[in-house]
Amino acid sequence: MKIFIEIFIVFFKIGCLAFGGGYAVIGILQKEVVELKQWIDNNELTDIMAISQTLPGIITVNSATMIGYRKKGILGAMIATISSILPTFFLILILTFFIWGFTDNIIVHKAFMGILLGVTALILNSVKKTWKTAVKHYSDIILALLATLLLFTNVNVVLILLFLAGLGFGKNLYYMRVECKKNEPH
Repeated sequence: MKIFIEIFIVFFKIGCLAFGGGYAVIGILQKEVVELKQWIDNNELTDIMAISQTLPGIITVNSATMIGYRKKGILGAMIATISSILPTFFLILILTFFIWGFTDNIIVHKAFMGILLGVTALILNSVKKTWKTAVKHYSDIILALLATLLLFTNVNVVLILLFLAGLGFGKNLYYMRVECKKNEPH
């Protein structure tokens, strides 16, 4: 029972400090679950973070779920997941009740506009970081521009992703074929 309480406390604390998204939490996870608790090592944390990024959902919650599962199975995963979500849930609940009556207030409206601009800056920063790792050829720029243009249409985002995944797969097959032909003996 003691380990489940520890899991709850650790991931509740991480949930309270998880501002800035999954990348901001890496240092906290490393300190708490690798250095202090020694539930996993650095290599396992790296693997968990990589897997968490590829899964749908919040990186922090995905990581908590996997670490909880690694430590104490299904029940550990459930406790870690719930405890990492609770701080955000309570914060949103409190903010909703507190701010709901002030939505027409000009100061609150301006504050939300500032938050919106801040979130826009964070998204653009993510685009910049993704761009550096994703764009390797001129054809990647064309695919990125095509994706951006398609987002301004009424086409479903899932269909856009599937379409671009197909184009990206085809592009990579083409480049692989060109490389193979270059390496064939004449």
